[in-house]
Amino acid sequence: MAYSIFTYSIMKNPFLRIGLLAATSFSLLTATGAKAETITESTNLREANVELFDLFNGLVNAERLALDETNLPELSADSLYWDQIGSDIDVFFINEGAGYRNQLLYSMNGGEQTLLFEDIASTESIRRETARQIRKAENQIAKLGAAIADLKGEIESGTLTEQEQANKERQLANKQARYLERTESLVVEKTLGDNGVGTMKLGDGKSIGGLSGEIAFDFFLKQDGARFADGDIYGADPTANADGLQHLVARELQYEGDNWVLLGFEDLYGPHTDDGGTSDRDFNDVVLAVRGLQGDRPDTVKVPEPMSVAGLLVFGAMGLAQTRRRQNAS
Repeated sequence: MAYSIFTYSIMKNPFLRIGLLAATSFSLLTATGAKAETITESTNLREANVELFDLFNGLVNAERLALDETNLPELSADSLYWDQIGSDIDVFFINEGAGYRNQLLYSMNGGEQTLLFEDIASTESIRRETARQIRKAENQIAKLGAAIADLKGEIESGTLTEQEQANKERQLANKQARYLERTESLVVEKTLGDNGVGTMKLGDGKSIGGLSGEIAFDFFLKQDGARFADGDIYGADPTANADGLQHLVARELQYEGDNWVLLGFEDLYGPHTDDGGTSDRDFNDVVLAVRGLQGDRPDTVKVPEPMSVAGLLVFGAMGLAQTRRRQNAS
């Protein structure tokens, strides 16, 4: 079946729009200060329209990908703007593959960054946050505590040589430092979600309403922001990122007359491991679908940076395939 470069329609689902639940609402000033936007909880996308959710989520794992690149054209992630068709911008959490507990922020017309998702972690995601991890940390701390007690007993026994005593004291200091570090980390971890367990569901969303006029939107990921207040903030402008690299990619999709933008964030600092860095550059650390946005196409198609084949290669591989196709044609 063929689809146009701009439109991918699925006709089976009768739900053309996803209802919004105004469960919680608060107002914030826009960049101009002329009007206040509202943020409300949105109906879970997977619960309201599983077929559309599955379309987005199916792109997260590249090994299951079977979609021609022309169906999801690339957008410049720093060119996104409200399409003024609906009254809201709807932002849905699709999946995440991060070890960090990241946060999502946005800004309007270059204004102040506003927190949208406080703790992006889920028991359903690629990198699941579960109680098992908490129990593992507790067991490690218990083992360290037992080892510390044993070392203290040996040191206080009076049976060690001077050299043995010095070695045991160094071991004790090392284990005590590790015990303190892990205990402090566990305390922080248990403040997150439900006693450390991620509480977001795939498809959870927020709606940004009360909009008027021409509004440019920017989205940002705060690395491990749920754990630490000083995490790096990454957005679509490489020059504003700590490592000078791109950390956000965007693809566009039309579904039943709605404009959608699929966003993929990379949360690791620096270049790919193949280039001497420590990042996988897979852009699947936070994946979002946003309804009500449009953007500009890049002036030129660029070959993307090397990425892991196990991640969200849809974002990078489609641009690479397009470039190769053009090179072969010429």
